[in-house]
Amino acid sequence: MQIFHSFSELRSLPCPVHWAMGFFDGVHLGHKRVIESASTPGALRGVLTFHPHPLSILRPGCEPRLITPSPDYKAQLLAEAGTEVLLVLPFSAQLANMSPESFLDTLCSACRVKGISVGSNWHFGKGGVGNADFLNSISVKYAFNACISPLLTLENDTVCSSRIRELLSQGNISQANRMLGRPFSIRGTVEHGQKLARTLGFPTANITLPPCSALPRPGVYEVQCQLNSELQHGIANIGLRPTICENYKPTRLEAHFPGWSGDLYGRELHVELLKFIRPEKKFESIDTLKSQIEQDIAGATSHIQ
Repeated sequence: MQIFHSFSELRSLPCPVHWAMGFFDGVHLGHKRVIESASTPGALRGVLTFHPHPLSILRPGCEPRLITPSPDYKAQLLAEAGTEVLLVLPFSAQLANMSPESFLDTLCSACRVKGISVGSNWHFGKGGVGNADFLNSISVKYAFNACISPLLTLENDTVCSSRIRELLSQGNISQANRMLGRPFSIRGTVEHGQKLARTLGFPTANITLPPCSALPRPGVYEVQCQLNSELQHGIANIGLRPTICENYKPTRLEAHFPGWSGDLYGRELHVELLKFIRPEKKFESIDTLKSQIEQDIAGATSHIQ
């Protein structure tokens, strides 16, 4: 997959492009349908997206927490969805002030555009006045095919990034994963902690969640992670560790993989959440906490041979 960050870079493309447009946070099943529709014989399948989230410029402080906060991971998911050309435009006040027609004129001047695919709720251009109807009407002028995908539903539930964030916050990881078409994951570098879990007999890999991350409901989850080319199952606590006294309490994932040992400090892990086990709670004592962890592990791994 080729990755570009400006309109001018597109002039090097030897072939026309059918673009799928959107922010694509999460690259969920609805996004994948839009990307799959960006298919015209003889044209590359392209995705046009932005970084950072437009609301961080238009209404700072109102931007949503991101399902895929890592641009590299988002690019990986887009490539796996069949993207051949990725254009990540730095979102700025200047870009926000472009009219929909000026935006399309700039794009069509930079490369040969065979088609543009969007979701039915997509808006672009100054004031968000560019929509599906506008795209259909102006496609004749630029001689491209406009493909509008209706919103996808799953079990009468609309598949969209905002709904997935809501499901995560409720702890409904099963439905969130169905909408994503894969397990929701947390990626990050393993950090040193207080090593309390190790003294209890449950060494953990600790990852601090970025402030911009979509947060699952605080609690204990069944998880899996690829460690040294082997898929390991275990449990993870996500939250603030209310039983433990700390001066600084960032939201953190602490994952324990029974039967696995090794040094993970400084390594980037990709931890996938499979099932919500229980809410995070404050225990009366460390011994009570230890007993609960033993129960969590037994429940989460009982079905694994």
